[in-house]
Amino acid sequence: MSIDQVLRNELTPQQYDAAVDAAREVLCLACAGSGKSRTLAYRIARLLAQNEPPEGIVAFTFTEKAAESIKRRVSQALTTAGLDPTVMGAMYIGTIHAYCQHVLGDMDATYRQYDVLDENRLKLYLISRYHQLGLQNFRARACGNSYFDTIKQVCDAWKTANDELLDFNAVAAEDQDMGDLLTRVQDGLRTDQYIDFSLMLRDVVEAVRSNAPGVENGIGRLRHLMVDEYQDVNPCQEELIRLLHQRSQTLFVVGDDDQSIYAWRGADVSN
Repeated sequence: MSIDQVLRNELTPQQYDAAVDAAREVLCLACAGSGKSRTLAYRIARLLAQNEPPEGIVAFTFTEKAAESIKRRVSQALTTAGLDPTVMGAMYIGTIHAYCQHVLGDMDATYRQYDVLDENRLKLYLISRYHQLGLQNFRARACGNSYFDTIKQVCDAWKTANDELLDFNAVAAEDQDMGDLLTRVQDGLRTDQYIDFSLMLRDVVEAVRSNAPGVENGIGRLRHLMVDEYQDVNPCQEELIRLLHQRSQTLFVVGDDDQSIYAWRGADVSN
């Protein structure tokens, strides 16, 4: 069975049209449960069936569970079409954070030695460097907030600054103490060879913007970029997608402008 017949059998006419759309940029908006991710998966399968280099295909999801679901659908479509699903091994389907970790490692092997901190471990890092970073002074300024409230406030400010791509010098111009503190946190993480998810994305954005040495090692083969749940991207992620698309042949994004489950993290459906 041809891949085209597989798509016609498995997708609705509207889903099929989106999956085969040859436009350089495709935005697929639909409500929850309407098969947006399925459409994305079958679009990937069609690209592979057309002998597009798998290493040139990158698809971002917001959870590993979603990534596994898309991979499974791509594999099933290829198998049904009588094609070898092992070609999928060279492509990337996964979270944007994991992709950035790969890109940084390909750019500079030093990054491979960094320990990645999730939110809880970032808080533990701040606790362990409490006096070294001068957090006690920030707590005093915060009018008697508790020790742990101070840690949370600094952690939130750090993530917001990175998610919004705020320049720390610009922050310092408005709030000297906060700007200086964010700079100390960044310097401390680099010195101790730690990196959190927000800094990981920011580092890739800044590297691609400046065409830093080694960037081509990480993203030079990109040809087709896809994004699942696009309504949940924050400004830093949107900027990364924009920069990557400048180097890709196509951009395919799916989302629901009535649903943004990550709005608390800075996501904006107006993206």
